[in-house]
Amino acid sequence: MLLITPGCSVLQRNLIAYGLSSVSSNQKKDNIILDFSIPGTESFWTVYKNGMKYIEDILPILSSINPKTLKDYLHPVGTSMVLGFKSAKLSNTNIDKILYLIVALKIGFKYIFTVMPDQISGNISSFIKESRCVLLPYMSDIASARNAILIAEEYRSVCADINLVTLKLDIGYNFNFNKLLDNFQIFTSPIIADFNFDIQGQILSPEFSYKNRSNSYVLALNNVIDKYDLKIKSSNAILSSYYQNESVYKELRDDVQKILVDEMKDYADETDSERLKQMAKNKINEIIKKKELVIPSDILRKLCKDLCDDVAGFGVLEDFLSDPLITEIMVNGCKNIFIEKAGKISKTNVSFPDENKLKTVIDRMVSKIGRHIDEFSPIVDARLQDGSRVNAVISPISLGGHVITIRKFLKNKLSVDSLISSNSVSKKMIEFLKISVILKKNIIISGGTGTGKTTFLNAISSFIPKEERLITIEDSAELQLQQDHIVRLESRPKSTEGTGDISIRRLVVNALRMRPDRIIVGECRSGETFDMIQAMSTGHPGSLTTLHANSPQDAILRLIMMISMLGIELSESSIISQIASSVDIIVHLMRYSDGSRKISSISTINKTNDDSIYEIKPVFTFDLKSFENDTQKGDFVSSGYIPEFINTASQRGININMEIFK
Repeated sequence: MLLITPGCSVLQRNLIAYGLSSVSSNQKKDNIILDFSIPGTESFWTVYKNGMKYIEDILPILSSINPKTLKDYLHPVGTSMVLGFKSAKLSNTNIDKILYLIVALKIGFKYIFTVMPDQISGNISSFIKESRCVLLPYMSDIASARNAILIAEEYRSVCADINLVTLKLDIGYNFNFNKLLDNFQIFTSPIIADFNFDIQGQILSPEFSYKNRSNSYVLALNNVIDKYDLKIKSSNAILSSYYQNESVYKELRDDVQKILVDEMKDYADETDSERLKQMAKNKINEIIKKKELVIPSDILRKLCKDLCDDVAGFGVLEDFLSDPLITEIMVNGCKNIFIEKAGKISKTNVSFPDENKLKTVIDRMVSKIGRHIDEFSPIVDARLQDGSRVNAVISPISLGGHVITIRKFLKNKLSVDSLISSNSVSKKMIEFLKISVILKKNIIISGGTGTGKTTFLNAISSFIPKEERLITIEDSAELQLQQDHIVRLESRPKSTEGTGDISIRRLVVNALRMRPDRIIVGECRSGETFDMIQAMSTGHPGSLTTLHANSPQDAILRLIMMISMLGIELSESSIISQIASSVDIIVHLMRYSDGSRKISSISTINKTNDDSIYEIKPVFTFDLKSFENDTQKGDFVSSGYIPEFINTASQRGININMEIFK
């Protein structure tokens, strides 16, 4: 691209632009003139021999512009293509759009000749930096020479290494001003052209031939064309910068998405999301190719990812789902998305376009496992393909818009060693729990929401001997047991007709008929608690489950309450007696203010002579001491209490390291 700077009148600059265009056309090189000099320059149409096309007509559709179509739109009736402003100015126009326009023009035209305005502003400065060549015309008089020096300094101050070419228009006043130009080497060997008033009149005449190389003006223009490589630089950078503009990228994405959605209708029944994404990617590339859009590779990759996530994935949630450091995703309506990372919750800067798009994502999540959600059944639990747990609540039950809560599935199972290294538990605690699991003690893991109960259950389940037969029962399968002999059962909600539900309680009862060595229930929430307690006390020791509770004492009270609510004719003392006989150990987890999750206590449940009274005895506790540098400080300590089953095991010759209790 060649910029034609001030240095002579606007009319003379346009004559130079038209001359360069004519010379280029004679060489069969496509070219275009950009007239940025004066908006609405109808007076110069006679110079160009045909009407001017306006930039304002192109900028609104620039994000989806087709360079081939653009060239056809601009093709003139006469010999030159001219694009200029109707009323706007370069200084108050989006420079990114102008630079992208030039990139699009470059695809269709060998040369772009740009008539610059008189004043340099911030926008124009950016424009100059992206150019390779500047043509500085000046007249052969002292005033024009002085003005040319000022212009040269101004352009050099914007871009020190710009390729500045001087064109001396000889008007017949060949004053000797060499001393004036001594310190400006750019003026020492200018291209010279005769340009007196007679010659200017000839140039304006329709009969003037730009093919006559004996004419000094025509020769000078040919020298400008032949001597300099007039290519725009950093075209990919300009394109990327342009499409990184949020509104421009959105316009492009929406435009391609409309076509993509229509073309993907035939694949509505496809369930393989990866295959669906690949098909969508192929379609996007076809759309881009058909529209002949010029899109940098980085923007095209982003476009493919965003649209593939929309039509075959979970939209803006995809990046969060793939981030291994994010443990929870919370969507509170289409505009408010929060994540939990390293135990801390923060709001993200992304959102869904609207509630309908969010509802589409919810439907896609729950339909993959045969569940549904609508106004008659507005709450649903589901799981994703990777095992992540999903809870969704839609309007009108949720007043602030549709809500999704996703508990991420840990692809890398947390081992007991990693829990120790993260200071979530001590080696002594793990050693005690290992002994307890091997001795088939019944263990309840309690804690509040998000304290890591299921993660910890997964970790200590590694101590279960591999030859044992395990039955796992869950609402949404997320346990990751490492043994081979496992039967996994999952509850089922009612169908749209209100039938076909399979409850956790029914699965627990059925598990008793499946010859289990241990029964592991993902979480006790209601009636299944009674059957779980029954199983623990009638030949199925070593069972494990989790429970929402705020303390070990609260865990027992919740067990009592859930059994009482069944309406079974049992006195409270009988319920307490059965719990105290069945549950051996309660492991309680807490989430502290620094985001860390720790075992706050490991306790045993002991039965007393009075059936209405039970005893909770701490074996280990976390002693919280201080809060320093945003971190909870404390120690895991042993209470010194040794449970009776440990003493009994030692007496039977089972090797137990008693040092763990000191």
